[in-house]
Amino acid sequence: MTNEEHILLTSRLSRMRLNKTDTPAEALDAYFSCFTLEDCRLYLWDMYEGWVMNFAREEAAHEMAAVMIFFYTHTEMLLEAAWLINNQYSGEPAEREGGQG
Repeated sequence: MTNEEHILLTSRLSRMRLNKTDTPAEALDAYFSCFTLEDCRLYLWDMYEGWVMNFAREEAAHEMAAVMIFFYTHTEMLLEAAWLINNQYSGEPAEREGGQG
């Protein structure tokens, strides 16, 4: 495989660009306008639980399970940080009503 082929296979347009979102603040605002922090935690847990169930059926190695819980905890922490940053810049109340959950 050539370097050019590798780039074409592994790169894609950013989700922000595809959704015509120009700034990180806009992306955070759009995200937390759709989902409350509690929604995010619940959906993230559901995803993690699904991974665990799937990998348990496939008898995944303990190393993969450790990577998944590491990813889960750090993603939850990232969501909390993004939520705090979004609320700091938007001046909105700490928890928005009307999320998807």
